[in-house]
Amino acid sequence: MRGQSSKKRKYYFFDYLFWLGEMAQRHYKGEPRRPDGESMLMLCSIIFIYEPIFLTTAHFLFGSTVFEWFTVAMIAGIVASLHYLSNGRIYPFSRREAVMQHYEGRRFSPFRCYFFLFSLGFLIIAEMYLLPSTLMRIDGRKAKPVENTRTEVPQRWRDYLALHITVGARQEVPSEALQYLINQDGRTSRYGQPVYVMQVREEDMGGKFRVGLLNHATFDEIQDGSRKFVECTWVKGYTPDSIRVLLTGWYEVRNTGLCPVDSLEWTEDTEF
Repeated sequence: MRGQSSKKRKYYFFDYLFWLGEMAQRHYKGEPRRPDGESMLMLCSIIFIYEPIFLTTAHFLFGSTVFEWFTVAMIAGIVASLHYLSNGRIYPFSRREAVMQHYEGRRFSPFRCYFFLFSLGFLIIAEMYLLPSTLMRIDGRKAKPVENTRTEVPQRWRDYLALHITVGARQEVPSEALQYLINQDGRTSRYGQPVYVMQVREEDMGGKFRVGLLNHATFDEIQDGSRKFVECTWVKGYTPDSIRVLLTGWYEVRNTGLCPVDSLEWTEDTEF
């Protein structure tokens, strides 16, 4: 009877992936960093169910309140799926046993297991780029040309990230009083909000970028905090070669407010 029921049962690609994951756990004696059957199934569900639904909805509803609630629902759905998957409600334990019996005797190949594992991971990344592009072609939407937005001098996360790597910038949250003073600065009214605002500390004085502050205070004064300086950097514009022109200003914090002490105009390809 068991042989007849196993013949009637149909097996699919995700069943084979489950078997590969379970065999990997047995082969590597349950090491936590190795894939298992449930993780292989979860990758399949992300690729073929969750990611297409999420990206399609984001294409049409991004920026709306509905999409925010939908994102929360998707996260809750993933958590619930993991819970029910581990309890055997989505992929029953009876089917798992049948799958293991069906592939019993087949030689396990670690290479094949990791080939499918990394292929699934690659598909997740590829889908994030290909599906939105396909949707834009279907409904006729076009992305705004970069040339039309460049004159707006975008103050975005990528601007700050590049400065973090170049000059060790940090994005700190200024107090309301400090933010008010920065907003009143003529540079902010002309170039928009700074890419970052930070207090200069001891560890920031290692390179040549802030060496000019030593003309106004000693290293010990900056180290012990008896003299406090705030650093702000704005994106001023672009060179003809599309290299960003940056403007950094340093202010000393005093009881009366911010006192400008130094400034530097530089380009993002400058080496310090």
